[in-house]
Amino acid sequence: MKKIMLISLFLSSFSLFAVSATDLTKNWICTTNASSSDVAADKAADDQMKNTKGTADASFKFAAEHCRDCTKITCEVND
Repeated sequence: MKKIMLISLFLSSFSLFAVSATDLTKNWICTTNASSSDVAADKAADDQMKNTKGTADASFKFAAEHCRDCTKITCEVND
């Protein structure tokens, strides 16, 4: 009986550590560490990057297209 209880406890502990899949289809925002720009189009792109949620793919592509002098692109899910 002890073995059954230990096995049950062991197996149930896996459910506590189960990782849910990350949804790549919505709520992603990607930003860059590009320096500030005085160009209106660059400012508009920076604002759009910070404020527009999209798919992981589209958000990353937009950040990469507007990278300018960046060395890093950071993407996060914003629920």
